[in-house]
Amino acid sequence: MAEKTKPSRRQRERQRHRSEIVDAAMRLFAEKGFHNVSMQEIAVEAEFATGTIYNFFDSKETLYREIMDEVADNVLSLVKPILEGETDEREKIAGFIRASIRIFQENSAAIRLFLRANQGPLAHVSTAHFSGTAAKVHDILQAMLKQVFAAGVRKGLFRPIDPCVVAPALDAALRAIVFSAAEDVQDSALEEKVAGIEELFFRGILHDAWNLAACVKAASDREES
Repeated sequence: MAEKTKPSRRQRERQRHRSEIVDAAMRLFAEKGFHNVSMQEIAVEAEFATGTIYNFFDSKETLYREIMDEVADNVLSLVKPILEGETDEREKIAGFIRASIRIFQENSAAIRLFLRANQGPLAHVSTAHFSGTAAKVHDILQAMLKQVFAAGVRKGLFRPIDPCVVAPALDAALRAIVFSAAEDVQDSALEEKVAGIEELFFRGILHDAWNLAACVKAASDREES
């Protein structure tokens, strides 16, 4: 296995500057709203010359897309191992549902930015607003979910419901809960709401209702270990 090349000092410095620019932009977006912030203001906040900002991002929209792409990559790195794990399909789905809480906790500022950048009623914010990378990640995870559901049906763990119906339905429900929590900063009930979706979903798809408690407990135990 080839050893990873250590980034040079210049590369590390460039990455640090990029992170400082992104952090400054996120602070301003949170304070003023995405559409009310200019690249010049971001430069002042990050304590760089405006030309330096443009060396990293050619526009505010490019900066936004790259932030969203990074969030999408983070989501994939978190969720993919859950859906590819050695556990059975019930526990994979329980783990996927529970991961939505962690996704929100780790990316709440970016999720709020996404909603503010796509102004309008929450119901109108859809996957059509995703960045290119985010759309690809969404498609990858949807395909994986469909495979998990199909395997669960073949094994008799799930009722014979079309995976092409169940997978997007679960995704839409979780996305609505996470977006709702991001819109309401006073909302502290995300875990309870996700648990409600979890219970409702499993009662609808599992053959054996007893398995609901077992697979949810198993997923929770893995998160704590």
